[in-house]
Amino acid sequence: MHRRQKCAVPAGTGEEAAQPDIGGGGAVERQDQEPGNRKFGEYLRKVREGRRLSLDSVEEMSAGFPERVTKSHLSRIENGLAYPTFTRLFALSRIYGVPIASIAERFDLALQKQMEPPDTVSRTGPETLQEGRTLVLAGRYSEALALFSRALEGRPDRAAADDEPGLTIDLRLFFVDCLAHLGRYEFAKSEVEELLGHPALSDAQRLMALQLFVICCYRLGRYTVAVMALEDVARRKGSSDAPPEVWAALESIRGNVFQSMGRVQEALAAHREALALYENAAMRFEACRARVNLGGVLMDAGDAGASRRYLEEGLKEAESAGYDRLRAVALSLFVILAYLSGDHSAAEAYALRSNAIARPREYLPIVFRNCYYLWKIAHARNDAAGVRTNERTLRAYVGRIEEQMPEVEAYRSHASGGEA
Repeated sequence: MHRRQKCAVPAGTGEEAAQPDIGGGGAVERQDQEPGNRKFGEYLRKVREGRRLSLDSVEEMSAGFPERVTKSHLSRIENGLAYPTFTRLFALSRIYGVPIASIAERFDLALQKQMEPPDTVSRTGPETLQEGRTLVLAGRYSEALALFSRALEGRPDRAAADDEPGLTIDLRLFFVDCLAHLGRYEFAKSEVEELLGHPALSDAQRLMALQLFVICCYRLGRYTVAVMALEDVARRKGSSDAPPEVWAALESIRGNVFQSMGRVQEALAAHREALALYENAAMRFEACRARVNLGGVLMDAGDAGASRRYLEEGLKEAESAGYDRLRAVALSLFVILAYLSGDHSAAEAYALRSNAIARPREYLPIVFRNCYYLWKIAHARNDAAGVRTNERTLRAYVGRIEEQMPEVEAYRSHASGGEA
């Protein structure tokens, strides 16, 4: 059985290593650096102070790492006056007890935001939510993330100082949702864990936060934790007044988790329940997504005919409504159906159509999956140029995909000397 998962980036440039003090008194920090990133620096300070660590303590604790973090340099990083090197980020992640992927993803996002042109459009909080939701429905997650990020910059960090805590929580939830869609799962998980402790969280918001937590856990391969969180959600069902679409979303996520665990029949039941709930609630986008998901699970179950029918329905709806990510996902699942049936020409055509949507929007897992099958097809055809072209993409993307994907695992096995 060909087991599937639904598809829904650290970079750091920094100063040179501190030069040794010839007099033997420690490290001398260079002062001719370009300014760092204020927002990322504020985050590092918040984490350090939350751990009740002084600058001196961090310097002392970093002594055993490849690159020591001096208190003067850390102060400059926290004040947005210097960029950290990766080895210093690694040391800080260990000292603070924060996954290096989470810190690196925050740093990457902060650098990207720093390069964006300023947004001169003035919006209210509700207007931001509405515009952001529209971008999410279109699969334009990077734009939505930037929008929510800008909106949150002007809101209080502390709940006690916030006059509109409900609006701030909604903005943060959609910010996390965009992070998850963009594959920044460690960053998203840490954000949603913090949100779950917010004193003003409503029942509906708590359920949305829990479903985002589950998504992050199963994308990171932490299936046991995801199932435990789903069980916690199920216990709340009788006492919550959340609308039906919340339970539909949770059934959809339950189906994804079971699919990832190879529990195909349970996944089918969950996705069918999600589709029925979405259709009853007349939620067009979510019902379309549920059809595509169901098509993927039916393929895992070996029912190619039913899989094709659901994928065709989902693709038709996604194309008519402009749901770009769902179009890319459905086309990518057609790649696998065609490849498994031996129709390499059709698989290639589907992959190219899917990539035409996925590449500009940086849907990296989808692009990787498409290129993996294009690479396999090129091998089968003895097309050396095609093999080289697609392998370049696979090499470039394999380190940037956190979620568990059979194609990623197969390619890593190949790269390490095994068979793809």
